[in-house]
Amino acid sequence: MSPLKFLLVSRKCYSWILPLLYHSVKFTKADQLSKFLSSHDIPNDHMETRFRLIQDMYIGPTPSDPGDLQYSSTNWPVTVISRILWLSTSLQNLTILDLDQFKWHTLEHVIPSSLRNLTLGPVHGTFRIQNLKQRPQLVQFTSVLTYMRDDEVRDIVCYPSLRKLRRILDATSMGPQWAVAQVACILKARTLEALELVICGKPECTTPARVLAMGYLNQLTDDERVVVWEDKRDWLGIVFEDYDKYRVDFVGELTLGLYFISLTVF
Repeated sequence: MSPLKFLLVSRKCYSWILPLLYHSVKFTKADQLSKFLSSHDIPNDHMETRFRLIQDMYIGPTPSDPGDLQYSSTNWPVTVISRILWLSTSLQNLTILDLDQFKWHTLEHVIPSSLRNLTLGPVHGTFRIQNLKQRPQLVQFTSVLTYMRDDEVRDIVCYPSLRKLRRILDATSMGPQWAVAQVACILKARTLEALELVICGKPECTTPARVLAMGYLNQLTDDERVVVWEDKRDWLGIVFEDYDKYRVDFVGELTLGLYFISLTVF
């Protein structure tokens, strides 16, 4: 039986299925964002409450759908995105890809306090957690294909709630070497548990890039919090899997609950 049919059975099924439908939302096109907002942002209506069910949000291209939200594109409905984020007060995970680096600051005030994991890139511009006006207690920040200044890295890793900084780096660029050169920035980070440097790309490139990065890293530090991974996928595949895994894990848990409900209802 489909989830929509379950909704017609009882209020109990309805209360189980609705979080499933809204738990993870993905937007690859500007009109998807606009239509979602216009159909839900209705004051004093039950539709507005559904924003609070969203825990996982993905905005940008996916491996199967490039969408129309390309970098520097005029299609980006920043005002619409701002409103959606403002209303999504239970959001835990947020991924925004290909947003112009000079527009990120326009969203800083609407990032909800509930957020725990944030992924930005490629080329996301300056990022400082303390600029997020609602003070989310971020646990993990993922930076994709972006050069970061030393002061940015220090601010991020020293933020009290942060446990992991993950940087996804292109094996064919100088990114891995530059990132390794900044490992001293974590010396004063007392609560950080891991600095992950993920070198992605074709196998013939990732392996030698990791070997070089590890050689350089061993010269600079023996800090066990710094790890260098090799991932033979492209960066988009890595990032999208994060979103998909969180969604699938939730669906699995909820489906098990629905199974037991179906045993009693039917």
